[in-house]
Amino acid sequence: MPQAAVAQSPTSDGRAANDEQPGWRDEIIVVGQGERQSPSIYTVPVVTAATRLPLTLRETPQAVTVMTRENLDDQQLNSVQNALEATAGLSSRTLDSERVTFYARGFAIDSFQYDGIPTAFVSGASFLDTAFFERFEVVRGATGLLTGTGNPSASINLVRKRPGRQFAASATLSAGSWDNFRGMADISAPLSRDGHVRARLVGILQDREGHVDRYRQAKRSVYGIVEADLGPRTLISIGYDHQAIRPEGTTWSGMPLWFSDGTPTRWSRSKSMTADWSRWDNTLDSAFLTLEHQFAGQWVARAAVMHQRSSSDARLFSGLGYPDRVTGEGLQPFALASYTRSRQNSIDATLSGPVSLLGRKHDLVFGVMANRRVANEFSSGFVLPSTPFESIFDWTGAYPEPDFDARPFSRTRTVTRQGAFYGAAKLDIVDRLKVIVGTRLTFYDLEQQTALTSFEFSKSGRITPYAGAVLDLDSHHSAYVSYTEIFNPQTNRDRDERMLAPTNGRNVEFGVKGSYFGGRASASIAVFKSWLDNVGQIDPGQLLPDGTQAYFAANGTTSRGVEIDLQGEILPGWNTYAGFAHFVAENADGGRLNAELPRTSGRIFSTYRFAGPLRAVTVGGGVNWRSASFESAASPMGPVRTRQVPYALVSLMARYDLSARTDLSLKVNNLTDRRYTVVNGFFNQVLFGEPRNAMLALTVRY
Repeated sequence: MPQAAVAQSPTSDGRAANDEQPGWRDEIIVVGQGERQSPSIYTVPVVTAATRLPLTLRETPQAVTVMTRENLDDQQLNSVQNALEATAGLSSRTLDSERVTFYARGFAIDSFQYDGIPTAFVSGASFLDTAFFERFEVVRGATGLLTGTGNPSASINLVRKRPGRQFAASATLSAGSWDNFRGMADISAPLSRDGHVRARLVGILQDREGHVDRYRQAKRSVYGIVEADLGPRTLISIGYDHQAIRPEGTTWSGMPLWFSDGTPTRWSRSKSMTADWSRWDNTLDSAFLTLEHQFAGQWVARAAVMHQRSSSDARLFSGLGYPDRVTGEGLQPFALASYTRSRQNSIDATLSGPVSLLGRKHDLVFGVMANRRVANEFSSGFVLPSTPFESIFDWTGAYPEPDFDARPFSRTRTVTRQGAFYGAAKLDIVDRLKVIVGTRLTFYDLEQQTALTSFEFSKSGRITPYAGAVLDLDSHHSAYVSYTEIFNPQTNRDRDERMLAPTNGRNVEFGVKGSYFGGRASASIAVFKSWLDNVGQIDPGQLLPDGTQAYFAANGTTSRGVEIDLQGEILPGWNTYAGFAHFVAENADGGRLNAELPRTSGRIFSTYRFAGPLRAVTVGGGVNWRSASFESAASPMGPVRTRQVPYALVSLMARYDLSARTDLSLKVNNLTDRRYTVVNGFFNQVLFGEPRNAMLALTVRY
């Protein structure tokens, strides 16, 4: 017979679920007979990423998608980039093997949070390992209430794993295509007999090659957290994570799109112009301290402090131009060296709880935050070595590394400071209507210094409003409407050398949400329109005294579209994650905004665990589809517009439970071996996406 064991796990919002165990709830996990029972589902009951209020997905008046731990594991999404590229409503633009930018609704995503604390997205963060996190919460639209600055695209909250009161451990060994070897260990244990002090440690070792020639990546990561109950109502947490990512043979854009006579090239997907000394090392460290106390009346105070450091060291090489179709010669070698050091300190404190007014219960949250980030970037600029670029047909990467240290490095120092007071309320107006209102008062300062220029921008008392209403249509469905804002300082200057005013983003959204099977599945449809004003545009023919391009501010950038989400357990044992998104984005002149992004995308991934004699078997699969995209380029015959045709990437997975504590899983990506591009015009070059590949993983739990 299966046996029931009581374990302790954190609530989704980190708040107390009972008076004796602040921040924790009892969770029944049934073990035995080789069965792993739910909570292995693809949705969560509560999120706080939109307003800091603990709201269900139905109560949140914005489009919200959650990538749960089970979903990440089923798809073997081991990096932030893999996870976000599999998230409904998001897309990415890749420039080479290391640089990637994420987008939503046509705008770049620059709002990220760790456990609700806003942070800057730094170089190399796309390769951060997902093993440290319990889930990703994605709130689409303007999110200025909590993040302050950014675009009306989306905010991504990375929720860290927490320790439990009972000992638990797991280890996963994986092996896959291109010598991809990975080991992960996750240990959670009480440090005191009563479990009032507990810890969790996660470590990752990974070495892999890539589908392009000479590419290799080594990842060494560790995350640790200790929690302690200082009393029946007080919880303290302290943690640290370190990620060292060491890629070699990094690409810098891709391969030439055309030969010198104008004929298109037909490279293999593995072809690369990188040198054997190319690299782009990234190290990211984060330390945090959180203190939580529950007062009488269910009011909770929470304060968090986080310190982050990052460093990046790049030595890059590529060829520029068009090679001869017969000899393969004619490319101009060019290189660049750069290194960046940044540090950021953040503090966030909130007080939240219910109040009774006019016979009804309402929820309030008040917060204060501050952060300061200092970034120093040193660059050699473009280096044009004198050693000729050999025939691209015979290229092996054997090229002498330029003496970068003999060149003067330019320095750019950027200091940003942000402080804010914010508050929000969920008002229970009548039985079926809830109104959510909030506002943020932001103080912002930016300084930037280069060898030739120095300028500063400050904004005091910027008000960012938030408003939404949710109407229960029946016991399963709600309709909502919301209005949100956000702003984003920019460093571009006009022809009079004045810094452009911040961009102003606004978002209006209507939608219907549903919750089914006792909250185990959720669905939503959202219709939105976003505006972005004061967007910097190139001022043709206008250069500043230091030689940089002048810009002017333009209003009228818009994006409108529709998004559909489905996530959760739609039948017993059948988990599904699906999404469809379509948008039309235009700049101030009516032209297509960010044409290199697909306008329409669809994603679905589903798993089914058999019952009865086949209960040890889980099978699944998915499809990631995207519409066409375009990019401007210059061929030897003149300007052209390149096109990536629509394509779909198919994946399959299977898992077999060898015992109650051990399983073996296989994931196959790009099953049909679809040939597609991730760079198609940048610097007139092309870089192909991954061919068919597979990963086999053995997991042991205790």
